[in-house]
Amino acid sequence: MAETEYKRLLQSAQDRAQIGFLAAAQRAMQDADKNIVETLAKARSGLDHSALTGVRHFIRQDGNVFLRCIDTRFRASLERAMQTMFVDLRPGMRKLTADELSLIDDEAVNHQIEVGRLAERMRDANEESIGRLNVIIAQIHGHHEAKERENPFRPYLLARALYEAIKETAADEANSRMLFDHIANALVPHLPGYYQSIRDVFEASGLRGKFTMQRSRHAHTQRYFGAPGAGNDAAAQFSAKLMPGLQRILEAMQNIPAGMNAYAGAAPGAVSGENPATVQDFLRKMFVPSRSFFPPGSEPPRARSEPVAPVNSLVRQLSDYQSAAAREEAPTPQANATPPRLAQVCERMDLQKASVMERMTVDVVAMLFDIILDDEQIPAELRRHIGRLQIPILKAAVIEPELMHDETHPARLLLNRMSSAAVSVDPASPDGARLAAEFDRIVSRILAEFDADVSIFADTLQQFESFLVDFVRHDDSRATQAIEAVEAAEKFSILLSNTMDALCEVLLPLNADKRISDFVIRVWPHVLVHAAWKDVESRTSADGPESLAQQYRNVLPELLWSIQEKQNPADRAALMRMLPGLVKRFRDALNLIQLPDDEAKEMLDTLIELHTQVLRGVAKTKDAETVSLDELRQPFARLVVSWERVTWSLADPPQPRASVIEDVFGKRGVVARQHLDAGIGGTSAADRDFLAQTYLLGTRVQFMHDGAGTPGQLVWISTHRSLYLFRQENDAGLVLFSFASLLDALREEMVLPLEYAPVFERAVESLLFGAGKLQDMSV
Repeated sequence: MAETEYKRLLQSAQDRAQIGFLAAAQRAMQDADKNIVETLAKARSGLDHSALTGVRHFIRQDGNVFLRCIDTRFRASLERAMQTMFVDLRPGMRKLTADELSLIDDEAVNHQIEVGRLAERMRDANEESIGRLNVIIAQIHGHHEAKERENPFRPYLLARALYEAIKETAADEANSRMLFDHIANALVPHLPGYYQSIRDVFEASGLRGKFTMQRSRHAHTQRYFGAPGAGNDAAAQFSAKLMPGLQRILEAMQNIPAGMNAYAGAAPGAVSGENPATVQDFLRKMFVPSRSFFPPGSEPPRARSEPVAPVNSLVRQLSDYQSAAAREEAPTPQANATPPRLAQVCERMDLQKASVMERMTVDVVAMLFDIILDDEQIPAELRRHIGRLQIPILKAAVIEPELMHDETHPARLLLNRMSSAAVSVDPASPDGARLAAEFDRIVSRILAEFDADVSIFADTLQQFESFLVDFVRHDDSRATQAIEAVEAAEKFSILLSNTMDALCEVLLPLNADKRISDFVIRVWPHVLVHAAWKDVESRTSADGPESLAQQYRNVLPELLWSIQEKQNPADRAALMRMLPGLVKRFRDALNLIQLPDDEAKEMLDTLIELHTQVLRGVAKTKDAETVSLDELRQPFARLVVSWERVTWSLADPPQPRASVIEDVFGKRGVVARQHLDAGIGGTSAADRDFLAQTYLLGTRVQFMHDGAGTPGQLVWISTHRSLYLFRQENDAGLVLFSFASLLDALREEMVLPLEYAPVFERAVESLLFGAGKLQDMSV
């Protein structure tokens, strides 16, 4: 994204913030006035009554003056904050002289305390949105560390504008604190919408402030956050390995003729633009996700329908080396054979005819694999198989340069998935041997078949995902039972939600007695879904007369007809004949779902009361509208409750019901520690995308408790991604999370991934660190 586009995006967000904050302040004034009126009615002392009256008078008489003042102060603060984002214009203590220091008066202290408290409340109520904006602002300025003080939309500025506007416009010092409290209390509930509107500006252009994984607490993974392993030897080895390649990139950049683009010759979709000033800038531009480059109002580039296969000298040479590698036998632990590093292979290649970008790509991919093949999280035996992918991955990057910045490129996804599956696996175990055999099969196929069509990576990725489904369940009957229970519980929840919606649509136009309609909407979906489940267990057709779901669905039109006024003796006689069977089926339905006795008794008493009124001819209304039983049956006949036809069409995952999950797990004899109590208020589409892209089948984690960790693995994700099932190692049992509770556990570091990021991304971070070291050495 060009600098001018960033400026335009920030200006749009600034405009949205200014308009949105004034609107929020106006609504807060209205709410504060209403709340004060309600408080006045409860005031117990004359002093309280007088103070509240004074505050109400200010709001009604001077409210417009206050709004103009708060708008002016906020605009000034926001403009200043926009100018100082990641620009240190704040005087540090070392730069101050004694003449500039003075004592702080009480008013300044009160200002800081009151503003700080309100800012904290605002932050707590909008933690997710503010956190995302912090990340977005950092991303725009090329920083990896998000700092709230650099966010021009931080809550402190809102709180300070409110405090200062009240101090300026409220003449009565005694009432200003009460006024501040009332307006602050009224303002906080309006801020989620305010912050969401600002986020919408950025997210519409592809900047989402993506929820990122927590750092692993394992010492041997910390180096991937931008530093090699601890100790001078590790740093020296790291530098020695990367510096030659980084130096070649630097020399290539310095030798680019003036006016020539370093990216000339790159395929469509590759990075483009002005030449970067440093190697680190070059690498950042090469690896930045392509979806972050869409300017406001533009559309993302469309994916190619056909593969691009440029036949050039470099691709031909790589194909020759690939064919030679395919003829070699796969490395074995006994032979201790390690594929030659890509950098060694590339030294023997003729790169004179390659473009500048292609030569740089060769060096970058070689350095990435140098880092990946030293990753101690992946067992050496499995690393040897991954090393055989070096030439195919490089060839894919030359053919499709977007591989370097496209997080969803199938070659990159395959590399990440294989590496993630290998983390912490014991190659000597049966599972390790099985995984190694699958690695060998996938790599051998790619070496033998990959020509210029990168779709082979998508095919092998799909095959590997299918393998993982069986691999994580292999010889574990307990996990298999739990997976079946998870799917049943999600299906149950979806069917329950769909049935409740369908019942609401049927009941709404019927104008039934509210006591009955409320009960039906609240309870009968459970009856119908439990009945459908019983039909499945008994192998009863959902459309047949023996279907319990059909029978309990047919109770509903009879129930509604039974509480209508009866216009003639024939209808009352028909009701008398119907009641015994109707009441029995009604009781059976409540027993089916095990409705608590007190609730069941209350509903049966209500039903008896309504039937007694009908049989006695007690009219409820003069012009009561009645519907025949046949007419009532028609809309209910369209209500289908089938276990085999469960669908979910919404983008958000269904909300799993704890009671349903406990019921399903209990009936199937599945024992799992359940974390289902988190709400969905703190989740968003970006969070759910994060889980969908990062927490994949086979992901390994640590469950933290009292500072100790228990290793575990993600063994199942329900079809619609509402439930995540983990297996703890060392026979520590199963753990079940809803999608919302898993996000909460990640935020609170109750769950820590063994990989803080996929292997390709970890290698990129280390490479950027090395480039930074090169830059430091050249200063």
